[in-house]
Amino acid sequence: MHQWLLLNELFILRCSVVLELFFGVTGILVALYSHSNAVLLDGCYSLLCTLTMMANVRISQMVKLPPSPESPYGYPTLEPLMLFFEGIILLGLCLALLYFSVCKLIMGGYIPEFDLALAYEVFSTIVGGATATLFFLLNRSKPSPLIYFEFQEWLVDSAVSAAAAAAFAIAYQLGNSHPVTPYIDSTLTILLLLFLVRLPLKTVRKNFKQLLLKDVAAPEFAESIRNAISEDWNIQKTSISMIWLGRWLWVNIEIATHNDTLPTKYELQSIRAKAESTISSKCKY
Repeated sequence: MHQWLLLNELFILRCSVVLELFFGVTGILVALYSHSNAVLLDGCYSLLCTLTMMANVRISQMVKLPPSPESPYGYPTLEPLMLFFEGIILLGLCLALLYFSVCKLIMGGYIPEFDLALAYEVFSTIVGGATATLFFLLNRSKPSPLIYFEFQEWLVDSAVSAAAAAAFAIAYQLGNSHPVTPYIDSTLTILLLLFLVRLPLKTVRKNFKQLLLKDVAAPEFAESIRNAISEDWNIQKTSISMIWLGRWLWVNIEIATHNDTLPTKYELQSIRAKAESTISSKCKY
């Protein structure tokens, strides 16, 4: 049953990658023809999401590999390292387009081909919204962190497309002769960038903390684990530290017993099994 769910998840993710790739390539081609920075931003975002998801699927398989002589501690840092560089790339894209759009706005703006750009953004909004809804329903029926991540990506993408479609519709109604029309695309691009730039900033900050081993678990979560362990075990003192590395939660537990007798190997294995069971009951994934 677990293998069937895994195959389903991989199939869904691969379909999402193909669809994102289609919108990424189409968006860039439409942007080159219509000369719209907003469409270029939408297409580049979709294309970057495609590369991110392809890398995530590959990394998700590598981080599960056991330790080896070449990597005695496994591969837990691959995921935050990859996400850190992806955040840097997306942040660079946002800053470059922001600079270009501000320069265009200062120089008096420009008039792209609004009819083609509008048609693309309407189509992207409809398909993106339907895909986000589908992923939301799939995650509710079979919870998966990867599928939920894809739902968030499609939700942001469809929101960006909807905002662009609304602005292009207004520009199309105003006509090229209206004095406001040349400023619409640049203004829209700047507003979208100010909305999107929070995503790479958050990604870079979080994964940089993980690479420094400073992304500690929430104090409330650690306290709930400490209380659960104290209730189940005959111990005097418990010290717990937890950090996140990608999808993995690394837990270090120090306990003090009532006597000075060292636990045996089997007692240690029993303690570890109880700790894993307690933490798994508190942590959803």
